[in-house]
Amino acid sequence: MKKLNLIILIVLLLGATAFLGSSFQPKKLEVAAKTTTPKLLPDFNLYDINGKVSPIHQLAGDKPTLFIYFNSTCHLCQDELGEISRRINEFKEYNLIFATVQPKPEMIGFVNGLEIKDRSNVHFLLDADMNVASYLQIKSLPSIFCYNTKQELVAEYVGITKIDLLLENLGRAK
Repeated sequence: MKKLNLIILIVLLLGATAFLGSSFQPKKLEVAAKTTTPKLLPDFNLYDINGKVSPIHQLAGDKPTLFIYFNSTCHLCQDELGEISRRINEFKEYNLIFATVQPKPEMIGFVNGLEIKDRSNVHFLLDADMNVASYLQIKSLPSIFCYNTKQELVAEYVGITKIDLLLENLGRAK
């Protein structure tokens, strides 16, 4: 009988300890720095793929602008830019600015393959010092930003985004 009472007592103590231990655990502090994308188009001068300094604001002008930060080796970027390239005529009313941190030799073949670099509304820029990447807080690619005629952010996306959605946002940004 003593043995049974001892076993019951040990089981009760272990159960009580487990219960109390789980209910008195300190709560985890959820400290996350909340970051928000700047609401204006970056105002930087970057080199284009021809080596010319190009002010982003000047390239955007007063048209709705699609700004995409990409990397030519990223398969999601390849898919997104490939789809834009196939539907490029639907973007004729808008400016398209593509920026990358990659050196020109690493991305020039990809850009040439898109067959859109010679269009007047399409611009490829090199962000060698990562000024734009830092300003926009780029964390994943492709990062896509839609700006209105006043160069104010109207929508932002990360990853593959439906072209119809981009066109819809640009259309509303007029």
